[in-house]
Amino acid sequence: MTSRNTSSGGSGGSGSSAASGVDKMKQSFQAPDSILEPKIFETIALYLEEGGQPLMLVNALSTSYVGMPEMCNLMSGWAREFDIDPVEVMQEVLKEQLMERFDPESVDRDFMSGAGTPDWLMVMIQHPFWRSVIYELSEKHQKCALLNFAIQRISDAGYQGEIASVATASTFVKVFTGVLLDSLDKLREEDDVGLLDRLPDLVKVCCQSEHTYLYTQVLLFRLMKTDRGLPLKRISKELESGVLEKFNKPPLVSVLRMLLAGASSNVASAISAILQSRIPSPGDVMLLHRAYTSENPPSTYFLRDPDFFEIMLSSIFVPSFKGAIVKQDHKEKYLYLVAYAASVHEEDDTITDTSDVRQTYEALCALEDTLSKRTAGTDLTPILGQLLVAIETPVASMALLYWIQFVIRETSYIETYFRSHEVPVPLLLIEEMAYKHPLQQTAVFATLVDFFEAPLELNPEIMMTYRKSILDRMIYLMQLNYAMPALDYIRVRARKMDQSLSMHFVKKVLEMVRGPYSKKFIEGMGQMIEEIVEVIKKTDTEPVVRAWIDEVVSQPNEGDMIQTPPTSASHETGTFSGSSDAGLSTIQELKRRLDEPRR
Repeated sequence: MTSRNTSSGGSGGSGSSAASGVDKMKQSFQAPDSILEPKIFETIALYLEEGGQPLMLVNALSTSYVGMPEMCNLMSGWAREFDIDPVEVMQEVLKEQLMERFDPESVDRDFMSGAGTPDWLMVMIQHPFWRSVIYELSEKHQKCALLNFAIQRISDAGYQGEIASVATASTFVKVFTGVLLDSLDKLREEDDVGLLDRLPDLVKVCCQSEHTYLYTQVLLFRLMKTDRGLPLKRISKELESGVLEKFNKPPLVSVLRMLLAGASSNVASAISAILQSRIPSPGDVMLLHRAYTSENPPSTYFLRDPDFFEIMLSSIFVPSFKGAIVKQDHKEKYLYLVAYAASVHEEDDTITDTSDVRQTYEALCALEDTLSKRTAGTDLTPILGQLLVAIETPVASMALLYWIQFVIRETSYIETYFRSHEVPVPLLLIEEMAYKHPLQQTAVFATLVDFFEAPLELNPEIMMTYRKSILDRMIYLMQLNYAMPALDYIRVRARKMDQSLSMHFVKKVLEMVRGPYSKKFIEGMGQMIEEIVEVIKKTDTEPVVRAWIDEVVSQPNEGDMIQTPPTSASHETGTFSGSSDAGLSTIQELKRRLDEPRR
């Protein structure tokens, strides 16, 4: 005892340090639920070894006990009683707390002081919930070293597809390259609908900065030169739109495009002027016409831009186009350039097949001649045959679509010629376009949406019939594989639409489709039906809905196609894709509501 006291008294600094350590441990014992801390047993042993009082320890641990885990378990049990997923609720609360309290500076300080990858981080990376938390935190704290390190590890673990929408994915070349290649590989297998779903994330990560945009465009340009690489032009164009929206630097887009393609200065300046002003000047068109009718014409790559096609066709076929009226002798040059861009086949840098140019040019000239002789807004029946012939040529079909948009929007055609027992001729024409040219279905759908929402001076009853005609065209698009965009649009519009239109859409679609159904389709259609279920119970639509619900409930857990049966239309039937995982909770709730007594 004497030696111990002598030792303590001889080293007052050591005794003071021990006392300070005991005080810190006392404070830790008084924290809520301290007895549940992971290293509590080691801390208790150290406290007693340093001379801490056992009675004080017992009091601190007992009085600080709150029982938060048990309360969470109790709340989880209650949640299950109300068919609420407790795990999802707890995770959401936890995520909110992390988003609010996360301190990147203190986290980085602790992270930098360690060695190697923390074990807990690798465990988190394997869990979808924690990966989603890391993504959201990295969007908010883009300079956090730990989060950037975690993004790299997530990429190394093979989750490139998940981080395509994360801004920090473009910070590291290796991560960005992995994300880009993974995204392009997935886009390669997508149809036009799937492409619309995946493109926004790709555009977001590739347009984070000028250098990621340049990197991606160079890669896409080289891939476009390979066999069947031309469809990548669509992705390249979406990137141009994305970078223009973010940085508002038109020269960045136009100059890079021409530099990559190696265009001559004259051709590059003429095309850039047309695209930037969106008005083709006769001088620029004449220069391009001379270049593309010479013995060694430039590549059609420079002309094959969706905006270029739209500007050139609108300047000829849309009477209200903002540019000056094009003289007749100049029209031929405009149409020749469009025909050349649309129909030349370039097998490599030296061999060019121009055999289809003349036929395409004549189709455009014939359509222009037909439409120029008609007063806009007059009856189309006399020229219906010529218009159907024009639709056979893809670029002429697009020209006619622009003209139809003008006729419906800016003339009184519908007010003058629409009859409730007939489908308007313009709607029949664009239906034919969608059937003949699947790649034009997106443009056709956008046109139908515009027509559906446009205010017209019709009495309510006739207006309702007109909109039903438009809905029928959208339903036909669903039969042609363009299913989810149409369903998603009507689902969002359902609350603002007259219920009779929603009923019409639901009944027509459910009479057409056959299972198995994708989860997206089930949820979308289920939400639509849910909005009008009380009305459905009073109409002849109820048996159709019940039959569909029974089919969904009995749907086997295999297959990935939603099929449409043959119809009386002359067109072939279509199918559209989806996963077989069916969210049955919505359907079961609908079934319960249908079984309830009518109000």
